[in-house]
Amino acid sequence: MRKNKHSLRSLTAFLVTWAFIVLTVTGIILYIVPQGRVAYWVHWSLAGMEKEQWGWVHMMFGGVFIISGFLHLYFNWKPFKKYFADRVKGHFKLKQEIVVATVLTMLIFVASAFNIPPASWVIDLNGWAKGTWVTSPESEPPYGHAEEASLAGISRKMDFDINKVTTALDAKGIEFTGIKDTLDNIARNNNTTPMAIYEIIRVNKLPLEQKNNELLSFDVLEAKFSGTGLGRKTFAEICREIGIDLEVGIDRLSKAGISASGEDKARPIAEKYERNPIDLLKIMMLP
Repeated sequence: MRKNKHSLRSLTAFLVTWAFIVLTVTGIILYIVPQGRVAYWVHWSLAGMEKEQWGWVHMMFGGVFIISGFLHLYFNWKPFKKYFADRVKGHFKLKQEIVVATVLTMLIFVASAFNIPPASWVIDLNGWAKGTWVTSPESEPPYGHAEEASLAGISRKMDFDINKVTTALDAKGIEFTGIKDTLDNIARNNNTTPMAIYEIIRVNKLPLEQKNNELLSFDVLEAKFSGTGLGRKTFAEICREIGIDLEVGIDRLSKAGISASGEDKARPIAEKYERNPIDLLKIMMLP
């Protein structure tokens, strides 16, 4: 019985050690990988594993570490309790250590939650590391989880001519089952990335006149631009995207009592006037 308990204690010690090593490695990897929208867009991988798989490994070994940690504490409870009691009896210093550790933990928690130094430095470094994977604006998806969109869906959202889209894919020898096939599925079946598929189809825009006629319906307008990062775009970028002159768009905003310039981003201006970016877009699209 004692031998079995000793073996289980040794097994627990090794589990704690290996789990710690795996969590360290996966933690570093997840710290520097690109943002999810970019990782899925370019099928980012390391050692043959994609971001989602690294996340699964990290999560599972987090559980292993917690369970084996409790077992480790259980098997070493007597010496731990004795050490703790001896320290309390013999030294007042332990109380100081507890106070310092508790205060330090609270400070780190607050600094992390409110993004203040030194925690903000680690958070900023994380943002910088993830951002270095994006070498150009074209590397980013047009909106969140665009890789999950079908050819028909992304064409409707981004104003692509679906007939030209399918023709362009056929011309490049890209195999797909139809316009309901997703970019991610097409990419995997052709050993490429959703970004590469998007690069082929993105040049097939609808004629400007046809595009603007469709956009005049505000319901369609909201469906097209919802979730596309509209708030992060400047008014100059928005005007180019919807095909109106910047001065016209700014003038329409001004007449609605909204002061903005071409370099201003939509979200801060919208929040200033207690609106949302879609509201501003609708004002700019008024005939």
